[in-house]
Amino acid sequence: MTKVTLRRSMVFWTILLIFAFTLLVVLLARPAQALPLLWLDPANAVGSVGDTVDVDIRLDDVTDVYAVQLGLTFDDTILQVVGAEVTPGTCPEPLFVALNSADNVNGTIDYAVTQLAPAEPCTGGVVATITFECIAEDTSPLNFSSSIISNSEGTAIPHGSQNGTVECQLGGFDVIGTVALQSWVDPSGIAVTLFNSSGAVADGPDLVGPSGTFRLRAADVSDTYRVEASYDRYLSAEVSGIVGAVGDEFDLGSASLRAGDINGDGVINMLDLSALAGNFNKTSPQEWVTGS
Repeated sequence: MTKVTLRRSMVFWTILLIFAFTLLVVLLARPAQALPLLWLDPANAVGSVGDTVDVDIRLDDVTDVYAVQLGLTFDDTILQVVGAEVTPGTCPEPLFVALNSADNVNGTIDYAVTQLAPAEPCTGGVVATITFECIAEDTSPLNFSSSIISNSEGTAIPHGSQNGTVECQLGGFDVIGTVALQSWVDPSGIAVTLFNSSGAVADGPDLVGPSGTFRLRAADVSDTYRVEASYDRYLSAEVSGIVGAVGDEFDLGSASLRAGDINGDGVINMLDLSALAGNFNKTSPQEWVTGS
């Protein structure tokens, strides 16, 4: 091999190496194309026991979507699907819903929907919305058990899926406080009851112990509550206009029930005074008197 040929060969390989290196740099610098994603929004939803929470099934980073079929699982001891079906979304447009079923016994959701010609393919968005009711305090996983996404040509679109959760918390707020009896050291047996704005019992009655403390649960933060404490032969005590936020503790402080309602009519007047006066200075045990 002559020196000229060798020199030409070296130049050729040098140029080839520079080209390969440049191509590698360009490929590495190019952002990776996002894979279409089927996911839950919010990914980690939070609700209160007895209330509902909405979770959207979304499809993003995709074009030319014409049909979707999916399956989801949830814990039926924590959640129930309201209406036993999901609410169709906008992508795909629900021109033909082939399947829409929620099994609240086995904790499964099955949904299949397609657009119809001449509708244009959609480019992502809300596939469907699930309305769950929280029936117990705990966290339920929401897992995709299956999913198929099709374009307008009937070709499957490769995609990923992202699971989620729904956390069900005890809703409402606590109402706490302390009650006592006038001229009596032990308040045990005082009945403390929580009423809602309709006058129905919301919690209780809670019979306090020697400490006199109580804790009642107001389940609906949108309601207004009233607390009443009562004990035989004492005037009852109450406080109204109680409102709170989820997780709050509404402290009523302390209250002392006044003694002297001898006949239990809710007022201390001359009737009670005369009954007491008629027995003034008498001691126990008294003579046992039989008959009328």
